[in-house]
Amino acid sequence: MDAVLLLVAQLLVGWIIADLVGGLVHWIEDRVLTERVPLLGRHVVAPNRRHHAEPMAFASGSLVERNGTTWAVAALASLLWLWIAGPSVIWAAATLGGAVSSHVHYLAHLPKNGPRFVRVLQEIGLLQSPVHHAGHHRPPSDRRYCVLTDWLNPVLDAVGIWALLERGLRRVGLPIEADR
Repeated sequence: MDAVLLLVAQLLVGWIIADLVGGLVHWIEDRVLTERVPLLGRHVVAPNRRHHAEPMAFASGSLVERNGTTWAVAALASLLWLWIAGPSVIWAAATLGGAVSSHVHYLAHLPKNGPRFVRVLQEIGLLQSPVHHAGHHRPPSDRRYCVLTDWLNPVLDAVGIWALLERGLRRVGLPIEADR
C-alpha cells in the first residue's frame, strides 16, 4: 500500500509541476513577450493573443496545429530534465502533463461536449474545467494562467504571484504587456 501511495504522490507531483511550468510559460506569452519577438512572436504570441480575443479560434485547427508548439516545448523540457536528473515517475508525469496541457486547455473550451471520463476528471480538478478556465477569459485577465488543473490557480492567484513577477520585471527594466 505504501508503494501505491508513493506512486500516486509522485504522479501528482509531476502533474502539478507540468501545470506550474505551463502556467509560467502562459504568463510569459500573455504578459511579457510581444508579437515582434523573432519566431516566437508570429508562431506563439500572435495565436495566443488571437485566442484571448476569440477564445474558440484555435479550436478550428487540427490536433497538430493546436498542440505542436506545446509538444515541442514539452519534449525539450523533458529531455533537459532527463539529462540533468535522469528518469523518474515525477519526470514521466510532468512530461505527460506538459504534452497534453494544450489539449486539456482545448477540452476546457468544450463544456459538456467531452467524453464522460474527461468530464469526471474536470469535476475533480485533475483536468481543468470549463468553469474554472473561463475565469482566465473574463476581466481581470491577469490570472488563472495554469491550464492543466483547477488546483494551482487559486493558490497562485491568492498569493499574487503574477503581480509579484511583473513588479520584479519592472524593477529590472523589462516592460510587461500592460505597460506597452
